[in-house]
Amino acid sequence: MTETEVKEAIEHIPIGSRLQLIKKNGAIVEVRLASYEVSGTELRDYGDLIVPALPPALIVRGRSRFGNFRQDIDEIIKIAWIE
Repeated sequence: MTETEVKEAIEHIPIGSRLQLIKKNGAIVEVRLASYEVSGTELRDYGDLIVPALPPALIVRGRSRFGNFRQDIDEIIKIAWIE
């Protein structure tokens, strides 16, 4: 999916709602929506520390992981609102 397709898919879904993400590898993942922000991050250079650029991603909360994490949008085929 593209960044605009993901934004259109989640714009009417409340934060905290359960989603099913169908990924390119065939996996179906159930997560909770944590943010409407899907943009990537730029490369940051702090001298001794370099933080790499990250692609656009959906910020979600999973079941087995603690806290929020990023799900890259280029791995997602379909987003379904289930609850």
